[in-house]
Amino acid sequence: MELSEALFSLFHAVRNNISQQVKLLDPDLSLMHMKSLKMISSIEDCTGQKLADFMGRDKAQINRLIKQLVNQDLLIKTDNKNDGRSQILSLTQRGKDFITKFNRVEKQVFNKMTDGLPQAQLDNFIQLAQTFRNNLK
Repeated sequence: MELSEALFSLFHAVRNNISQQVKLLDPDLSLMHMKSLKMISSIEDCTGQKLADFMGRDKAQINRLIKQLVNQDLLIKTDNKNDGRSQILSLTQRGKDFITKFNRVEKQVFNKMTDGLPQAQLDNFIQLAQTFRNNLK
């Protein structure tokens, strides 16, 4: 198997497994919604622009996503005291609850994926993945 095939099939399998589990949490939420909530919770003073930059998406797409998350009571926007042109994004309690559930889903999928592998192999994989990423910067 070629490297490209191995990576593509791994990414596809992980994405499908997580996506199926997310649909069980809430059929109205997509993997993109959950990924966005997770990023918002981890970026200090997150704004729409910071989220767009981090996710590599255009600002218009992120703004539509933010609007959906606000309408679903997963996200709130507050005025940015440092920049009147932007708003700080933060999770509502409902959003925080979903992130907790999403983290459990990720953990279950990754535990299933790595079942039976010795820690040394996992450490090697992590090191390789970091090297691949750094080579592409």
